[in-house]
Amino acid sequence: MLSRFAKSLPCLHRRDVPTPADTAAPTQPAAALPSATDLGVSEEKLAEWRKLGGGDLEPVLASGAVALLDAQWIISHAEAGGVLTHRQALPKEAFLSLADLVEATTSNPYGDWLPVGALSYPWLTKDHPDPRGANLSRVARALKVLLSRPDLIPRLGVFWDFGSLHQHPDPPNGVLRTEEQNALFKQGLGCLGTLYSHKYTRVLRLTSFPDGHKAEDQAEGTNVAKYFDRGWCATENAWASLTKVYALSLDLGKMRAGREYDYWSLMFDCTQDGGRRPPLLPSAFAAELETKSFTNGKDDKPLVKRLYEAAFEEQFGMATVLHYGGLGWGDAEAAQLAEVLASGAAPQLEELALFANKIGDEGCKALADALGKEGAAPRLEKLELHGNEIGDEGCKALAAALKEGAAPSLKARDAPLATRPSPAQC
Repeated sequence: MLSRFAKSLPCLHRRDVPTPADTAAPTQPAAALPSATDLGVSEEKLAEWRKLGGGDLEPVLASGAVALLDAQWIISHAEAGGVLTHRQALPKEAFLSLADLVEATTSNPYGDWLPVGALSYPWLTKDHPDPRGANLSRVARALKVLLSRPDLIPRLGVFWDFGSLHQHPDPPNGVLRTEEQNALFKQGLGCLGTLYSHKYTRVLRLTSFPDGHKAEDQAEGTNVAKYFDRGWCATENAWASLTKVYALSLDLGKMRAGREYDYWSLMFDCTQDGGRRPPLLPSAFAAELETKSFTNGKDDKPLVKRLYEAAFEEQFGMATVLHYGGLGWGDAEAAQLAEVLASGAAPQLEELALFANKIGDEGCKALADALGKEGAAPRLEKLELHGNEIGDEGCKALAAALKEGAAPSLKARDAPLATRPSPAQC
C-alpha cells in the first residue's frame, strides 16, 4: 500500500519509507485502553467488542491513524454519483467512530465477527484509485446486500486506504501530509496486517477491474497489473486467507452482473471456485512475492514480507479453531494447508473443519503426513472431512498416522477411525 499512497510521485523520499520501528504495532496494556465511560458505551458492548479482539484495533482507531468509513455513507455517496476523495477532504459523517463500532458489535447465531471490514483492490490510476467512481459503485452494491441484514450486520466500518489513511492532498502542487499526519500514516501501515488478517474482520476483495477499464489507456508509470499479480493486493489476499471463516473473506470479483443478491447468495457466489486460497507459510509467501508487481518494490517488498510474517505468527499462534469448509479446495489446497500444519505454526489448534470440499486421497494423505510431524497441531481434537472425495486409501493413511501417534487427542476421540477406516468414517 505504500506505493499506492505515493505512486512514484517526486515527493516520496527515503524518509517516507516506514522502518520496522515506524510500523511496529503499538502496544498498550489493557488498562491504557479507553473505558466504557470514556467511550460513552455500555460495559456489555465493550466487553463483547474486546472479547472478539476489537482491542487489537483500538490504538490506531483512537489515535486517528486509521479512520473507518461508514458503509451506509459509501452506499449513499455511490448512489448519488459521487467519487471518493482523499481522507482529509471527506466530511465527518463519512466515518464511524470507535464508539460507533463498539455499539455495533452484536452476537448472532451464524458466527462471530467485528463490525469492521477492509477493502482489497487494485488502484486504477497512479494518482487516484477510482477516478470515475466505478469501483465505488461495485463496492456499494455488495455493502448494500450485507447491510440488508441488520440482525447480522447493523453497521459496518470499512477500511478503504484512500479514505482511511492520511494522504498527500495535492502532491503536484506541493501539498503534502503534515509531519503529524505522516507519523499517523506510518502507524496505520503497521496495523494493516492486523486489519486484514484478524480472525473477525471482514475482507472484501475486488479482484477484477470495472467494465471499460483498459490498461493501455493508463498514463506511463501506472501499475497496470491485475489483482493477483500486484504485490500489495497479493499480500492483502494472503492475510485474508489465514484463519478467517469463509463468510469473512469475500471475492467481490465473482459478483454477477444483473443478479439480485440477498445476503446468503452473495456469500455463496463470493466464496466459490477459487474465491479463497489456503494459507501460505511466510517462506512460501516471500517466494511468491518475487513474481508480483510493485510500483516501489525495493522498499515495499521487505515491508510486506515483515508485516505478513508478523500477522501469520500472530493469527496461527493463537488459533484454536480453523474453519475452511465449503471453499472448493482439492488435493493441492489440502497439501498447501498440510505444509502449514507440519511447520508447527498452530500449537493451540483444537478443531480443523475441511468439510464440503473436493479433497481426495492425495490431499488426505498429505494431511495425515503433516499431522504425523512432531509439533504439528498437538492439541487437535476434532477433524471434519465429511463431504469430500476421500476414499479408502486416504482414510487408511489417516488411520495409520493416528496409530503412529499423530494428533493424540484426535486419536482418543475418534478411535473408530483408527480401526475401521472407510470413506464414511472420514
